[in-house]
Amino acid sequence: MTKSARIAAASLVAALAIGVAAPAASAAQTAAPAAAVATYTPSGAVTSAGVLGGTAEAPAAAPADVAAVQQAASNAKGKAFMELLKRTGGLFKKAASKAKEGRNAFNSWMGNQHWTVRAAWWALSGATQTWVFDQLLNWIG
Repeated sequence: MTKSARIAAASLVAALAIGVAAPAASAAQTAAPAAAVATYTPSGAVTSAGVLGGTAEAPAAAPADVAAVQQAASNAKGKAFMELLKRTGGLFKKAASKAKEGRNAFNSWMGNQHWTVRAAWWALSGATQTWVFDQLLNWIG
């Protein structure tokens, strides 16, 4: 298998992992079951009027829960990108050494990579890119 074919295959795996991580994290927030609204008739009998407003409304999630879910999704995408770097013939060590040189040097180096690696990198959000950059710096020690 040629180097470019290996990079393309690893990029495809990473893109699939990145594309699946966000919906999977969103699925963690499940909607609450529909709540029936009780109505009273003039005779005092209770009847079910159906679903409130015609749709099921989920209770508002606490801001900390939403942030935790978003952070988990971001970390999953970052981990998928790190796996891409590890699987593409020495890119992980090169990326770590460029991260040591600084953010601008790393972004410049990333801009010169194969289009599949660049596409996977730029598909990440800014927070996820920062997380990956920090992980590369931590890996160096």
